[in-house]
Amino acid sequence: MFKRLLNECVIDLTLRPEGALLIKSGLAQMSGVDMAWVKVPRNGGWEVYLPGSSLKGTIRSHAERIARTLNESAACNPLGGRRDKLRSCGSALDVMNRDKKETELTTPLVYQHSCPICRLFGNTWIMGRLATEDAYVMGDAPALQHRDGVGIDRFTGGASRGAKFELEVITGGEFKTALHLQNFELWQLGLLGFVLQDLREGLVRMGSGKSRGLGKVVAQIDKITLHYIGARKKMLEDDHLNLMGVGALFEQAKDYGMASDDQVRLEKAAAVKEESAFSELRQTVSFSFDAFPWQAVAAKWVNYVQTLPSDPLKQYRSGR
Repeated sequence: MFKRLLNECVIDLTLRPEGALLIKSGLAQMSGVDMAWVKVPRNGGWEVYLPGSSLKGTIRSHAERIARTLNESAACNPLGGRRDKLRSCGSALDVMNRDKKETELTTPLVYQHSCPICRLFGNTWIMGRLATEDAYVMGDAPALQHRDGVGIDRFTGGASRGAKFELEVITGGEFKTALHLQNFELWQLGLLGFVLQDLREGLVRMGSGKSRGLGKVVAQIDKITLHYIGARKKMLEDDHLNLMGVGALFEQAKDYGMASDDQVRLEKAAAVKEESAFSELRQTVSFSFDAFPWQAVAAKWVNYVQTLPSDPLKQYRSGR
């Protein structure tokens, strides 16, 4: 299934820092500030940008928080140790693979045994469904500022001697990017919708120094586009929208633990159908954020996470 593209949701968004923001370059600095902004050669010079990996990490972290709010076992702990009851799915699958040498860990089996967050974002055994593009500056460049910081002595609560450092932060500016959710189940689209709503409201922070007041970002969702590959099932039919997850488009869905009836039929919303010479192969429908049928996919997510079966990797997550 993962070698075929059956459906895709592309989300175009604009990110605006509210206050100061720092994405560290990770490179040792021979001179200048201690913590420099990550930059990329572009348009004949060096520009600041938001790496897609940083954005994806922020989205995953917030999605984990949402999942654990509804069901503690819905998200493994990627940094958990050997005796953590929510040890990462990747390391638990390693243990399972050693114990069951006669059983090949196929992609369908790995997908079934992974937690919901790993099914969406991936782990060391399977690729994630969500890809994030790097976010580049659009319009006027953001302002670069240098700020001083100082380490805190844990015993006195005052400044620690010799622990002064300098930060390079940005303020203002707009960054354009896009999220690509491929071969998605409807509950995955619903979970992503909760994250996007919190991004719109400025409830998600990213980058370094979040505990120091840095990192507040507000997202504007510019457009949401659904693509369905093939003409076996129609998205727009009469006065209705057929919203389909990958389980409804894939014959071997049950092998992956997916629902084969993963679809909802809705009254046609304020969607725009984009016709092309290739419409018999690719069906495309676009929405604004507010016109998208979030209520239907949000219900799919809540029902999915609240009715999760027992953890199939429980015996492999600790003690080995």
